[in-house]
Amino acid sequence: MRGPAAGRVLPWSPLPALCAALLAGAAPAWAAGSLVLMDAPPAEPSWSGGVSLHSWPSAPGSSQHSDNVLPAFEYLSPKGAFVSTDLGAGWNLVPLLAGAEAAKTWQAGARLWPQFGRPSRFTPKGVDRLGSRLTTEAFANVQATDFLLLQSGLSWGSGRKHDGVELELGATTGLPIGEDFIGVTLGATWANGAHLRGGYGIGAGESRASGLPEWHPRAGMMDWSLTFSAEHKFSERWSLSGEWQNAWLVGDAARSPLTRSKLQQTVSVSLWYHF
Repeated sequence: MRGPAAGRVLPWSPLPALCAALLAGAAPAWAAGSLVLMDAPPAEPSWSGGVSLHSWPSAPGSSQHSDNVLPAFEYLSPKGAFVSTDLGAGWNLVPLLAGAEAAKTWQAGARLWPQFGRPSRFTPKGVDRLGSRLTTEAFANVQATDFLLLQSGLSWGSGRKHDGVELELGATTGLPIGEDFIGVTLGATWANGAHLRGGYGIGAGESRASGLPEWHPRAGMMDWSLTFSAEHKFSERWSLSGEWQNAWLVGDAARSPLTRSKLQQTVSVSLWYHF
């Protein structure tokens, strides 16, 4: 999340509807992993807007990419609530439970987080398409040292029957350069069978219809990833942020007949104005 920006205090009550609209409008773009990278809540409510360029795999295991330019929006509450096209919508509960000082070290809460599916145009004939899913994630982070942030995210609601589960663990180290920032994150993702079957599985009926061999993934490691993130402030109001994630599929996901590339890359670049 970007740093604090002064803004007008507005009631929280209309934000759930706004959140739903944001999630519905830009869900496919938010698929760069489930680890949360955010600052401590600002002292005053913060509003930012701008524009984002996103590039993400067109489907799980795809070698093709989908690119889009989308509006960017972010609201940060001093009490830990957030609505963001970078982070989804949720609440960091630490400021409420332990105070503002503890929130500088710990982050823990829940959020809504979209995951892309397998659109019809990228689905082999005879294989069922997989729609995008809105998942729920519990996250917990700790600033272990000045230069090491340990992260975790447990999400559920993916898969064809919304019974998929993912657990992602990661560690981020950052280098502040004045008011700018460069970060590197190493992460790994475990998924249950329902999640992996939704993205990479081929059932008996799909096999007969498509000619592809049956594939029934089991629970296990899905990928490991290396992510580079950066932020540059042009002025107090204007800033540029970006993220480049390289995820390598492993295990049953990597060996799936639907996988065309084990390397899954996601890139986002956002230009922000802080109100």
